[in-house]
Amino acid sequence: MGRRGAAWLVAAAAISFAAGVARADPVVTPIEEGIRQQSCDALAASTVGVPQDTSADQSTGVLGALPVAPRGLLPPQIYLRTKRDTFNRRYFFATRGGSIYVQQRTGTDHRWHALILPPCFAGRVSSISVDDDEMIALDGSRRIFTMDNALKDASLFNWTSRWGTPFWTGFGYSLPSGIIAWSWSVVSPSEDGNWTDPAGNLHAIGSGKVSHIWALRTGGRRLSFWDPWLPLDESYQMCGPYRGRFRAVNLSASGSTIFVIGPRGDLFTRVYDFDLSGHDRFFFHYSYANQRGKGSSAPIQLPPAAWVHQPKVPGRITSVISIHKVGRNVVHRIMRVEGLDRAGHSGYWQKDIVSLRAGSWRFHRTGLPLRGRLIGNPRRDTSRRGLGRAADIRFAGRVSSARVEVLNFNTYCSPARLRVHPRGGRAFVLVLHNVDGLRQQTRSSGLDDVPREQYGDIEVPRRLLHRAFVKRVLGGRRYSDVTLEVTRGRLQIQELGWTLQRVRRRSGGHHR
Repeated sequence: MGRRGAAWLVAAAAISFAAGVARADPVVTPIEEGIRQQSCDALAASTVGVPQDTSADQSTGVLGALPVAPRGLLPPQIYLRTKRDTFNRRYFFATRGGSIYVQQRTGTDHRWHALILPPCFAGRVSSISVDDDEMIALDGSRRIFTMDNALKDASLFNWTSRWGTPFWTGFGYSLPSGIIAWSWSVVSPSEDGNWTDPAGNLHAIGSGKVSHIWALRTGGRRLSFWDPWLPLDESYQMCGPYRGRFRAVNLSASGSTIFVIGPRGDLFTRVYDFDLSGHDRFFFHYSYANQRGKGSSAPIQLPPAAWVHQPKVPGRITSVISIHKVGRNVVHRIMRVEGLDRAGHSGYWQKDIVSLRAGSWRFHRTGLPLRGRLIGNPRRDTSRRGLGRAADIRFAGRVSSARVEVLNFNTYCSPARLRVHPRGGRAFVLVLHNVDGLRQQTRSSGLDDVPREQYGDIEVPRRLLHRAFVKRVLGGRRYSDVTLEVTRGRLQIQELGWTLQRVRRRSGGHHR
């Protein structure tokens, strides 16, 4: 945008603030409606999705020229990333009354300033989340708006309503209803550099970054994610703790790291994103074989990182949680949980995600009113209390002189047990891995009558490599990449020519 854009921002700031942008009036005239629509149409243009460097912290002074927020409207600074308050390395952001405010984290100006939003959604912002160089704002209809350059000078802030395939140029999207909590997560080559895979190898993050909206859905068991490069649907999810049976009450995410809390203070984190976790064979190479010590030229290690059961906070807490990235290579993340100290002072408990000792938590006093309600937080592990029913499906069929059963297939929770009953021999169990593949067409979540293609792998434990079935059907290999096509009634493994039929529970029950 440059200096010319900076001058426009300052002029627009004075006009818009005088007109009451900080709390916009509803659109009531055809002229205002026309201006709003033109603004929405213009949001197709943006720098979002264009590779950029965030290392330079230039300042043109534009931020200081923006209108100052009313005294007392906002806290002195932000400590917890929530749907109303958020931060990245350079700025604090907050939304109040449909507007967005920004404050520098460093420097001499610690005042809050009102951003000048496009008429398309000015005065209509309901929630926000920032990570890295991008910020997401949702309006009252949950329509997604993205601000780019959130780590740069305010003169370079710019918005788009684009979302979806191809390459973040889609016509836009609104999140569905039934969302308990949501958060924006970004990893980038500039801020993070590399992923660290489960084998400890570094892999360069691409110039296009990896950006997801993560959401905890009604019931607390479904974790959906939306990537701006993917189809406009609800088809991609991540398995929650205990194979999706754990009921969470809140979620926070940053730098491809997801943090959830249960109703009794049990905490889990997981490193996961579309590229790192096996979904994108078009651009990346993956392997279930052990890649430890093979370096950055090796395939990305699968299966993806598991959920980490974090130590409980040793004090009174609310369900308000926050996580933010620090450092390089997707290793360190700062976890925070709102709460009270022994004296009843308000603040938050904090620790690094990699510190798993019970005594790792430290309290930081803020003196601010609690945002959430206090919840029960017994010292013992209560994470298995109130688990939901497993959403596993059983498939079975006869193949290659054997009866084969997939005992607990789950669309989003891998792996499953693959039991083989050779004719005249003893049964044994293999491992069937599965993960959703890259799609450019929309589809429903879970399983229906439309075949869902997934990347799969059959893993043979070492002690079973001598079995005749393994040698004959799988070539004696420990790992065999396969393609799965799954419907609600059938599972096919294409490379092996297997077709297995669903085995229904006699007592009924819900399956995905």
